[in-house]
Amino acid sequence: MKNVFWLIEDLNWNIKCKYNLWLHGPYGLSKVIEKIPFRFIIKYMRKYGATIGNNCRFERGINIHRPLGKKPFENLVIGDEVYLGHNTLIDLSRKVIIKDKVIIASHCQIWTHASYYKNANLEKSEYGEYFEDVIICEGSIIYSGVIITHGSIIGAFSSIGANSLVNKPIPSKEFWGGVPAKFIKEK
Repeated sequence: MKNVFWLIEDLNWNIKCKYNLWLHGPYGLSKVIEKIPFRFIIKYMRKYGATIGNNCRFERGINIHRPLGKKPFENLVIGDEVYLGHNTLIDLSRKVIIKDKVIIASHCQIWTHASYYKNANLEKSEYGEYFEDVIICEGSIIYSGVIITHGSIIGAFSSIGANSLVNKPIPSKEFWGGVPAKFIKEK
């Protein structure tokens, strides 16, 4: 009986995804993914372009920012046995690569772009953006509330302390924390 309800629920989410993509574009689809139950998240992220490995677990509230491209989530590449916590934000302006056995706790943000204005003079200023991929290597642990900025590479088996700001490459097998993140100790 439970399987019948799950089948009906799955059909319902499939319709919501298609309808919101058609009506509101990729951001509409992203809002549906944000509300979808955890047992369906991976299925529908794959369906709309994400590459996701085996044995992953994503909690509810995944917020996909700038789902661009022919397939809205095509800039997301996730390896095997990855955990994404509640309310994780992932910016897909450029590629986000999360390798095998990575843990990303709740309320983390991964940004692949940043905005800026050229000129200090407000009347002559020009708006622009920086774009770079983000790579989180295998075995890394990202604790709650971490913000990872464009161009950051987190080395294999490294850890980032809660509420930190990562704005530069982090070497492998090290623990970093703070705002901005600084080396704390080797693992």
